[in-house]
Amino acid sequence: MRAVWRFVCAAFMLSPVWCESPDSDGDFVQFGHAPDGVIDKCDVEVQYNCSAACRIGVEIVITTPRRTGVVVYRRTWANRENFGKPRSRTFNLVFPPAVLYRRDFFVRRPLETCSVVLRAWTVHLVEKEIGGNREKGYEQSLVRTSTSLRTLPLAERPAYPQTSSVSWGAWLMWQLTKDTVRKCPQESDIVDILTFPFASTGERFGVIHTFSPFRNRDLEWRRILAFKQPRVTLSVWLYLLSRCSQSVCGIVKHVNEHRSYGSPLIMLSDTGDIVVQVQMADGEEQAFTAHAALPLHTWIRLDIFFQLSKAKLTITKTLPGEETLETTHFFDFRQAIQFNDTSGYFVIGGCSYMQGFHGYIGPIRYSRLGSENVTNPLSPARTLKKLDRVHRHCEEMRHVTEDYLQALRQNRDISREVCESYYGGLKRKFGHRECTQTWSWDQQRRFNLTLRLLEEHHDLIKGLGNSSTQLLGRVIFQDAVKTISKAEESDGSLDVMSSVIEQLRVSSCWGHQHSSLLLATLLLAGLGVPMDLEQGHVYSLIGGVSDDRLALMHLGYKHMQGLDGFPKDQNTAYGYYANIGKQTSIDRDKVQDSWQTLTEHIHLNNDDELHTQTGELGDIAQYLKHQADRGDVESQKSLARMLLWGSNGMKKDIRAAVMWYARSAQQMVDPIAMYDYAILLLKGIGVKKNRTFGLELLKKAADMGSVEALNGLGWYYSTIVKDGRKAFRYFELAAQNGSRDGLFNLGIYHLNGDNPDKPEKNETAAFYYFLDAAELGHMDGAVQSALFLSTGSTQGVPREPNKAVLLLKQVSEMNGHLGFMVKEALQTYQGGSWNEALVKYAMLAETGLGVAQHNAAHLCELLYHGSACQWRYHNYSTYNHIPQEAGLLRMGDYYSELADMVKAIDMYSTAAVHGSAQGLFNLATLIEDGYEVPDIIRDQMGLSDAHSVSRSDVVADLISRCWELEEGDVTPCSLVLWRMELRRAWRDFTHSSVHLPLACGIFAALAAFAFAVLLRTLLAGRSALYLSTSQSPDRHGTPEAEGPEQELIAIRRRKRLI
Repeated sequence: MRAVWRFVCAAFMLSPVWCESPDSDGDFVQFGHAPDGVIDKCDVEVQYNCSAACRIGVEIVITTPRRTGVVVYRRTWANRENFGKPRSRTFNLVFPPAVLYRRDFFVRRPLETCSVVLRAWTVHLVEKEIGGNREKGYEQSLVRTSTSLRTLPLAERPAYPQTSSVSWGAWLMWQLTKDTVRKCPQESDIVDILTFPFASTGERFGVIHTFSPFRNRDLEWRRILAFKQPRVTLSVWLYLLSRCSQSVCGIVKHVNEHRSYGSPLIMLSDTGDIVVQVQMADGEEQAFTAHAALPLHTWIRLDIFFQLSKAKLTITKTLPGEETLETTHFFDFRQAIQFNDTSGYFVIGGCSYMQGFHGYIGPIRYSRLGSENVTNPLSPARTLKKLDRVHRHCEEMRHVTEDYLQALRQNRDISREVCESYYGGLKRKFGHRECTQTWSWDQQRRFNLTLRLLEEHHDLIKGLGNSSTQLLGRVIFQDAVKTISKAEESDGSLDVMSSVIEQLRVSSCWGHQHSSLLLATLLLAGLGVPMDLEQGHVYSLIGGVSDDRLALMHLGYKHMQGLDGFPKDQNTAYGYYANIGKQTSIDRDKVQDSWQTLTEHIHLNNDDELHTQTGELGDIAQYLKHQADRGDVESQKSLARMLLWGSNGMKKDIRAAVMWYARSAQQMVDPIAMYDYAILLLKGIGVKKNRTFGLELLKKAADMGSVEALNGLGWYYSTIVKDGRKAFRYFELAAQNGSRDGLFNLGIYHLNGDNPDKPEKNETAAFYYFLDAAELGHMDGAVQSALFLSTGSTQGVPREPNKAVLLLKQVSEMNGHLGFMVKEALQTYQGGSWNEALVKYAMLAETGLGVAQHNAAHLCELLYHGSACQWRYHNYSTYNHIPQEAGLLRMGDYYSELADMVKAIDMYSTAAVHGSAQGLFNLATLIEDGYEVPDIIRDQMGLSDAHSVSRSDVVADLISRCWELEEGDVTPCSLVLWRMELRRAWRDFTHSSVHLPLACGIFAALAAFAFAVLLRTLLAGRSALYLSTSQSPDRHGTPEAEGPEQELIAIRRRKRLI
């Protein structure tokens, strides 16, 4: 390639001066003197003649290996007098340094030139150009001339003359980096938007994806050139479970920066046809329909090619037996298509503007610069083929079940319809029985379990409508949970589990999606059955596509963290969490739903927390009822809240809750109680609507300082009175005083442009109001702010899908149906069925709920299950936005045993950051043992730099924090701190030049004193011994009375001894 460019450069350099002189009444232009090469500060003389007013121009044009016709110098002037007389002008040519010099400190990017052309031209000026209009140039000139200038290779060029001094730091940096070989970023124009199937529920939720400009300048230049001359290829896999419920459903939508549909918009019609819409260069929208009648329960690939004004759609259907059927559709829009994929965002599935279809969206591959051939295999192939088989099996099972129920409704003898095998007949009647078969022998063989379950629960489903199979599925699920809990105790546990798996599959096909989630849990975690990730993925997707709340949380969590073979993809996680977040917001208003309770985070190893869940017969409920009967407002409010939401182990009782709310509010002393009861009156929840009394209570509560009452007044004037200005004022007052509902309502007013002071829409202000409300725990605020963060299409709002997913995850964990399942698992544990509680907590743990992961790990440990069980859920609990302390500590211990101290320190430090005294103690121990703590962890914990303080000071700091967090007088950290203080005092004492001699002197004095006392004691003892020995003969003789002489002799002896 370089040889070709040298040949081209040589051809340019050897080309002669070219002059064109048309018949122009004596006009000419030529060089009187010109340099023969690229030289700095050279002169050029231009000779010209104009027959009328004209403009003369001189240009330097260069050609590089990458571009041609680049003008690097231009000088023009006008001649408006002395026409017909030759004239000349001499001036200096100015070459850019990149053409003159080699690479050095001052010229960082020299240009490798293939040719340098000096050219001159003249054009006549018309009247409108006399004033200085300069639209015409070389291409429109009357006469022109040019000459090639010799240029030097980069290596032979001179250095740039240094005219100024440079700083030492800049020069050093240049010396260090000048030999660095710069490479273009490794980047491809082919993007895999989806690598794992997305379960589309047919609602307004989907995967949002954005594209950034290429970092590679060549690719970006090609993309920009293709704005109005696109060459784009898009390949999408689809699997339809039902027809579109509207006229069209979205498959892939491009929403541009102006909130309108850009190119492309790919839709599915209610008849199974594909509709493709594009935006033309003039802004007009055009579309065509490919009449394909896509079948259900079949993997289908759509390959769409856009080239200039033409579109090509290839539809490939995957048939049984690995066969494919391909059809192609062509369309010519006859205008250039406008295509800018960096404008706005793309949506896979449904969005707020259009609902998606019900089914799965498989791998999506997008070629931003086009490709003639598409390589987009069905992946993961085995998982998606198994998914297809399960759906076909379930569809056939539903037909068998419908036939059974139809026969039941017609009062037919079902038992006569199901033929038994020959041996079955022998066993029962010693003979074969003739019957009329509704199902084939093959169906009876494959659906034997289904028919048997229908017969066993004949009385349950008799008389029920279409919901009979879902009710039967729930019964099978409950029986399966109990059977799993007893499987560990039985001898043939594998056979029992195999039977349970088959029953759960039947229940899943009948529409009970908790069975799908339980299947996914057992297969992904390997609880009682061999681990099977592919089958686990299949039932995870089946639960999600059925719009089950827990299954959606499960899929969102797996994609958020990238666990169990699910690719980590925040865009896909958002698609699931947006759905469950919206459902949670809707469920919150269904207070009377008996299947919903508050999600309470109760840890099974915390006796204090367990004591709060004793229900109506517990000490807490009895005490509150006693105090409430005596008129205590706080007890009445607490009791009402517990009965309304079914918290603290109590059953929901809306009527009793409203009674206690009324009694607490009617005392007119507590603004919160008055506000709560006023909302019940205004909405008619558990009581007849009474707007008059409700408004009166709201006003009195607001006068008494209730911030939420101010927001309630705003809601009243907004929805009932329809006074927007007054409502806005109340919302403002509530928001200014910290009301999350007030902040959210202000956001709604700004979003809709209902602000009476500024009636125009302000989405940026609305977003920040929503975000502030979300940070205070407002569900709808989190859902709305997550939508803004997922697209990043609003001015002043960055695109942060990670933050959007985290906001929605927090909302989903407040879902009432999730809370009901948590309460059910806790009550199962309190009832003594620990194995059954483990199954339920394991299901909840797979949704990402931290407290369920903690409790599942705790039960695995208590019941002596395999270590993989407890480590799995302890490990999962460390990934949450608020990680579980026990999980962090246990995983830290686990990594310490494996001698992976980096991970151990990370776990202990994370626990310490979240206020764990044990985490601080363990981290201090590791530092004291000589392990280094990474700087990022030091920054998180606010520790001093290791170079500025000693290791012992860091340890002392950590132990002091630990002691502050501990409860009690004598604690482990307090003992360690006392030991450290004693050690420090002794070290200071022994290293002092004053204290040490003084201590030695005191010690010597004490030693001398002790020695003297000891010596005196020994002498006294010896004297006593001597006296007793000398008097012993007298004691054996005849006793005589001692006279004065004997006493005197005895005294003298004692003195001599002393």
